[in-house]
Amino acid sequence: MIPFRTQVKFFLDTTNPIDGALFTGVFQRWIRDNTLDELLIDVADYRHVFQGPGTVLIGHYSDYTLDNRDGRLGLLYTRKRQTSEDVAAQLRTSLQRNLQAAELLEGEAAFQPALKFNLNEIEVRFVDRLNFQNNSATFDSIKDDVSAVLSAFYGDHTLQVEQVQGDPRDLFALKVWTEGAVSLADLKEQVQSV
Repeated sequence: MIPFRTQVKFFLDTTNPIDGALFTGVFQRWIRDNTLDELLIDVADYRHVFQGPGTVLIGHYSDYTLDNRDGRLGLLYTRKRQTSEDVAAQLRTSLQRNLQAAELLEGEAAFQPALKFNLNEIEVRFVDRLNFQNNSATFDSIKDDVSAVLSAFYGDHTLQVEQVQGDPRDLFALKVWTEGAVSLADLKEQVQSV
């Protein structure tokens, strides 16, 4: 099964207020400077949408979104054009690309205080209602591949993966969490082995 689109969301630590207006300028600079080494096209501002997509960096292969779905602010990476035939490779690429963008955002001088991601919990979604229906059969069919990739990504951290329960019409989603603090620095060391 090849998912049409794969999404990974890293949640932001919102202890300090985050000025969402700053993302537009940062994302526009990323386009100009080819910061992510991929074809990036435009920036769209949807901050007026309640608990919506916020600011979106639109690319040919990927989108990067400051997402506030369900009131949980984070960086949502969407892989729009799959280059691999298997779920594990697609998830691996999505994790790596989102990690790169999150690391760049944490280093952005525009954000004072600096942004911090809380990677004890992430969300993985498959935007393909035809092949990835929101049911336990889908979870059973991919859980081994997904768990293997996530275990490599998180390294020595104890990992739990569960299907997000809800309306069967919703996208198939997984909640992933670990015990103890996990930072970008922790995961950066692991990403080469994923």
